[in-house]
Amino acid sequence: MDKETWLLWLLADSQLPTGGFVASAGLEAAAQAGLVRDGASDEDNSSFLSFICDSAHNQARLTLPFCTRTHVLTLDHLQRISHEAGEEGEKSAIDTMLADISRVDSYHQSMLSSNRVAMRASIAQGGGLLMLFNRRYAQAGFMADKRGQLCAELAKRLQKLSRLGEIRAHWPTVFGFVCAALNITQTHMQQLFLFQFVRQLFSAAVRLNLVGPLRAQTLQCDMQPFVSDLLKQWGHVEVSMNSIEDVFGESAVYTEPILELYQGMHDRLYSRIFNS
Repeated sequence: MDKETWLLWLLADSQLPTGGFVASAGLEAAAQAGLVRDGASDEDNSSFLSFICDSAHNQARLTLPFCTRTHVLTLDHLQRISHEAGEEGEKSAIDTMLADISRVDSYHQSMLSSNRVAMRASIAQGGGLLMLFNRRYAQAGFMADKRGQLCAELAKRLQKLSRLGEIRAHWPTVFGFVCAALNITQTHMQQLFLFQFVRQLFSAAVRLNLVGPLRAQTLQCDMQPFVSDLLKQWGHVEVSMNSIEDVFGESAVYTEPILELYQGMHDRLYSRIFNS
């Protein structure tokens, strides 16, 4: 088994301590408001599956482009830094890299500015993953080479900037950076990103008693073609902030504004078991 496959299995672990298990991506609010009906049985699961598919599509169009951009930026800058001569040249290249990642993160912050609940969840999960990388993955034996030590130093500086409030360290930004630091390919990174999101929704649905655990596994298996189509259609999109698509806000967009409204209602729920 190669290292990338091993790392993918580690990152795909449902027990990964990043805080995703306390987020429902608006499913809890949608269920209480009646958008998603109880009992996703074989005969009556249209509202539940519609919510899952619409949410996954929204994730692929709104969040994945930021994740992809950060992944591409990190790999490009790491390659440039490795060719820099002298300590001053390397320091300047690192500062440029952090500034570029910060711009992407700020762009994502602005996209979530109207949805406090989604913003809070994104920052919490991003901070959790960054802390996990710094405390555990950065200490692994395969990170002992020059590239690994550079990535560890970059992660520490990102976490410091986050604590100082200079960046927010959103989930897609950190996810793209961590996967690039671990040398996970863009294709596998995107697959893992959407898989984790879909699994998070099904996990939340089970705990909300919208669907049983066995039925959830069947439905999750059936999501594979849909998620694959999303990646084929939108996997090439990334925010650049220099293209005409970004000028008109077309590279990263909300495709389901109604779902955003339901998610924003989460804090108004009288009783809830999730943070978002």
